[in-house]
Amino acid sequence: MTYTPITIATYFLQKEKDNRTITPMKIIKLVYIAQGWYLALKNGNSLISENAEAWKYGPVIPSLYDRFRNWGSSVINEIPNIDTSIIEKDDLEVLDDVWNNYGDKSGIQLSGKTHEPNTPWSKTWEKARETTKKEDLIIPNSLIMQHYQNLLSVK
Repeated sequence: MTYTPITIATYFLQKEKDNRTITPMKIIKLVYIAQGWYLALKNGNSLISENAEAWKYGPVIPSLYDRFRNWGSSVINEIPNIDTSIIEKDDLEVLDDVWNNYGDKSGIQLSGKTHEPNTPWSKTWEKARETTKKEDLIIPNSLIMQHYQNLLSVK
């Protein structure tokens, strides 16, 4: 099943509701990473209904950026009123694995992982940074899937 990015973000915010360490950067990167692992594990099926884009400072999911940008670099202190019970059990397993592996990382740490050379973001950004066409900034799901499948084979 495909979900809105805010549904997946809300799930992660609910998991972190007591410690309150999720900044806009962290939530965007968590959802992006969840999309990557989901694509790799589910044969190219997409977790979220929106494309990630290569912006100057990393991969961004535009609707999440718009939703949380008012927090700046501060911790998000409001959990959206989104029904996450619609997330299917198999999909929750992927999200929980992502949370268990990345949830304790800061936004800066997650950003570092998504900014490494030869990541989907770096490849797309290198090709698109000279353009003014918004569609050139879309990080292809096939590129994201390939990257996370490569990570999977290293594990």
